[in-house]
Amino acid sequence: MWEMEGVSVRAGNRQILAPLTLSLAPGRVHGLIGPNGSGKSTLMKLLARQLAPSAGTLRFGGAPLAGWRGRAFARKVAYMPQFTPATDAMSVRELVALGRYPWHGALGRFGAADAAAVEAAIARTGLARLAGRAVDSLSGGERQRAWLAMMLAQLKHGAGPRCLLLDEPTSALDIAHQMELLAILRALVAGDAAMAVVVVLHDINLAARSCDRLLALRGGHLVAHGATRDIVEPATLRSIYDLDMGVMPHPVSGLPMGFVL
Repeated sequence: MWEMEGVSVRAGNRQILAPLTLSLAPGRVHGLIGPNGSGKSTLMKLLARQLAPSAGTLRFGGAPLAGWRGRAFARKVAYMPQFTPATDAMSVRELVALGRYPWHGALGRFGAADAAAVEAAIARTGLARLAGRAVDSLSGGERQRAWLAMMLAQLKHGAGPRCLLLDEPTSALDIAHQMELLAILRALVAGDAAMAVVVVLHDINLAARSCDRLLALRGGHLVAHGATRDIVEPATLRSIYDLDMGVMPHPVSGLPMGFVL
């Protein structure tokens, strides 16, 4: 789905992201982990076309990212930034309907297909009873689900590779809402082999529980990339966080759990 060859970002003489070569496959949840300032948000902005690379080649669906037309790309890739904009008293349904903009444009008509996509996205995120509520009146977890529903309404279902990009979507949520949101993301990928999720997470145990593969950045460099079980182990965690950590299996799932020594 995603292919990066020598992709880097510089700001003047400062290197923000070192040359990066890797690929991200569909049908998986990819977690971006690493300490603050490691380049995670920069990489997400590259994937979302919010930032152009200083060097290298970035492809989506086999085509150079720069060659995608705006609306065609928006029908394939949806991005939730770390800080979502104000919703100005919009209802949940109105916010989700904004996701249909790449389909009808500024002067186009919101039709039956758009309405069906909006209602389907609301149902998939469990927001039917809240659809008429103002987004500003919702809890943090409910608001995140509303933004996720907008992203789902934006993507074209059943038409090749599609990707959700989420930058720290759980950072302001309690543990129950964190698990709820990540469970929705896992279910989306499990039910659609053409869908991929790339998500920035700070909690290593949430990442271990929710992600199929992890990409670890430190100081703008990729220090580890692989299956979650291979990354969540003491030596690799120390190389990422410069911290002595232990790992034990979860008593129920058997998934690795990290802890500070």
